[in-house]
Amino acid sequence: MPTFPSPDAPPSLAQRLFARHDPSLPWTVSEVAQLVAAVVKREMNFSFWICGELTFTKHASSTPHLFAELRDEQKSTCPLVFFGGQRILQEQEIQSGDRVFAFGTLSFYQPAAKFQFLAQKLHKVEGENTLMQIMRKTLARLTEEGLVDQSRKKTIPPFPRRVGVVSSLDAAGCRDFLTTCFSYTSCLSFLLAPSRVQGEGAAADILAAIRLLDESGECDLIVVTRGGGSIQDLWCFNDEALARGIAAAHTPILTAIGHERDDTLVDHVADAFAITPTKAAETITRGYVQLQNTLQGLREKAKSLYQHRLTLSRTRWEHCRNSLSRRDPLRELADRKARFVTDMERLYRLLADLPQRQRQHLITLQDRLLHHQKLLLREKRESLTLLKTRLRTITPLQQKRETLAKLQTALRTLDPTSVLKRGYSILLDEQHNAIRQEKEAPPGTRLTALLGKGQLTLTVDPPSSPHLSR
Repeated sequence: MPTFPSPDAPPSLAQRLFARHDPSLPWTVSEVAQLVAAVVKREMNFSFWICGELTFTKHASSTPHLFAELRDEQKSTCPLVFFGGQRILQEQEIQSGDRVFAFGTLSFYQPAAKFQFLAQKLHKVEGENTLMQIMRKTLARLTEEGLVDQSRKKTIPPFPRRVGVVSSLDAAGCRDFLTTCFSYTSCLSFLLAPSRVQGEGAAADILAAIRLLDESGECDLIVVTRGGGSIQDLWCFNDEALARGIAAAHTPILTAIGHERDDTLVDHVADAFAITPTKAAETITRGYVQLQNTLQGLREKAKSLYQHRLTLSRTRWEHCRNSLSRRDPLRELADRKARFVTDMERLYRLLADLPQRQRQHLITLQDRLLHHQKLLLREKRESLTLLKTRLRTITPLQQKRETLAKLQTALRTLDPTSVLKRGYSILLDEQHNAIRQEKEAPPGTRLTALLGKGQLTLTVDPPSSPHLSR
């Protein structure tokens, strides 16, 4: 016998297909996703090539996989997942915005109910005039003209008072920027210049808003910002005229376009750029935040010092109060009065005994003086005796000294050097023998003459005249 489902059991997929117009049998999202996944798996169960412009949606160096989107000329997009695709990006130097061929299969991610292309191969299309290539050419031209040189860029003021904002009032990036600024400080005021931030004519609107704020002279800084998006959404920020207008502005300009992965032409020519609108808010409020932190630190230090001083004063006051409570002023006064009376009585007794004490002290001093005189006299006598003894010893010594002086005088008389000092000399031959006669030194003999100071070397010449008689 055939079995039938219970009335309480949920309807099957076949029942829903046959009763699709019955409101009592609605479809759930999971059932629709399950049906679509089954159809895709059955009808698209093959690999194929797909071509489009690659835009990164998640490009983190911490993961080896690639998560991106493929976009065609009709702005149709298809999510792309390439497991291990970061290696292919590095090998082929593929960047966001490049046109690529991808080979893989189409799948349907059932939990999110989304189509995605599971890539197995990826090749960069060479020679295509993609948006990124157009931007790179324009950037190279601006670089040659020096518009991206750091030397020409203006310094972002650390404490701007009024900030001009060029953005769409409906843009999430503008709201994030303003919210973050107000959360950090209340010292800033803003002058908004609304503008379109994507689509045709957006670049001209942004340039006109920048010129309006720059020519007004009321802004210390101009911020151009918007949230993230695809490369097509952000393409107005790659306009060459806009980039040149930013470079020519007199007011410092800070750009904050998209997210960290986004790269636009205005970021290169602006005086500074931030990777997100939130980071831009942190940049322009950093000076105020640091100042507030410094003031807060000084405030806490002053408060701590005040508390310390207050605690110390309170401790001293408690000590004084306790000391005062332990002492009765009247009893303290009575004790001092008693001590005063006692001291006065001692003074009277000392004054009464003063003559007797002085007399006794005088006798003591007289005895000490007599004893000291006796000791001094004894010492002098002993010194005199010692001097007499030394005197008797000195007399023979003086005689010996006189005899020694006479001998020294005689010795100096016999000293040859004394004769030499009076102008005489001694002649010595080469064997150092003294020359006493003329014949001991024939002509040609080399002699040495010893003088009072120093010596001379002489040579005997033949006589030129008769010898003098001796």
